[in-house]
Parts: sequence; C-alpha cells; structure tokens
Amino acid sequence: MKPMILLLLLLLNIGCARLQVIPEPGDGAVLNQAENSQSITRDGITMTAKNADINMFSYNLEGTVSAFSVVIDNGTEAEVAFSADSFLLLDNDNRQYYPLTPEKVKEILSRDSYYLIPYPYVGFYYLEDYERSSFYNRFNSSQPYFYEIYPQDIYTRALPSGTIIPKAKVSGLLYFRIDLNEKKSVKLLAYKPGTPKSAPPDFVFPFRVTK
Repeated sequence: MKPMILLLLLLLNIGCARLQVIPEPGDGAVLNQAENSQSITRDGITMTAKNADINMFSYNLEGTVSAFSVVIDNGTEAEVAFSADSFLLLDNDNRQYYPLTPEKVKEILSRDSYYLIPYPYVGFYYLEDYERSSFYNRFNSSQPYFYEIYPQDIYTRALPSGTIIPKAKVSGLLYFRIDLNEKKSVKLLAYKPGTPKSAPPDFVFPFRVTK
C-alpha cells in the first residue's frame, strides 16, 4: 500500500500547480477577461473560444485529452456549416493536432474506467473510495471534479457538426490529444467552408499557457 500512497501524494502535488490557458490579443479579437475567452467576427460569423479547463487523464498516463469550448454565432442571412474538421490546434513547436471524435475520447478514457484521474489528479483505487469522494466533493468543494464526466457527456458536450441556420448559434467542446502542461502556447485555428487548410485560417485564437 505504501507505494500506492506515495503515488497518490505525488499526483496531488502535481495538481496543486493549477494550469492556466490565457487568451492572447489577436487580429480583430475581443477579449473577455471574466470568461477567459476571446471572440472574432468575420463576414457576419462570430466565433468565441476558450479553454474548457478540462484535462482528462487515464490511469496509465498514455495520453492526455484537453478540451476547448467554442461558440459559433451565425449572424448572416445564409446557412453555414462547421464541423470538427474545420479546426486545428497548433502548439508553440508548430505541431498540429486534429480534433478527436467523442468515440476516440471515450476509448482513451475507458481503458481504465475505475481509475480516471481528474483535476486535481485524485486517484481512486477502489470503487467505494470513488463513491465516498464523489459524495463528499459534490457538497463540500467548489473545485470541479471531472471524474463525473460520464461517457454520454462526452457526446452531448461535443461541438455539433452540421448546418447553422441564419441568426442561430451552436456551442460545444473540441477535444484534442495534447498535454498542455508541456506547452508554452497554443493556437486554435478555424476554417470556414471552402477555405483549404493550406490557406491562412479564417479565425485564429492564440492562448498562452502558464503554470
């Protein structure tokens, strides 16, 4: 049991240094300091992006899934279509990341379903410990405990794909397999329908990563 306890303490110490993903001023971007988000309007379409403050770790630490929250507001008189394929994430080393499908996120996180490590990286070694801590933190803590993201939430919270009718909006999460703790900055890039990935993106959301 002692090695297990030491591992838990180590993970807790890591979690004490809270990661922050802060929007940086960009071309035409309007920053919302209260929400830590930024908005850009292009040709009547307003897109708002922020880090979703969700880092999901699998127990075997094979990979990290980070999420960004996106709102797309179609202020035009025509329908527009966006999907997860409309987005890319670019890190400070110019490495690009494509969004993960909800199915892939579920696959990554379900490999060790009883041993998910949420923020602030608390491990549950027995099911009764999970249930006891879940009950306690639901009523006694203001911190988000993301082990209560159930598989169905991964689907329902994902950014929907498809047509956005005039004057309507959609919102949801984009999932990327990236460990933001290892990055200094990232850019979320968005491309309107018809814009090739070889062309400059239509929306660029730069973020600075601090620890």
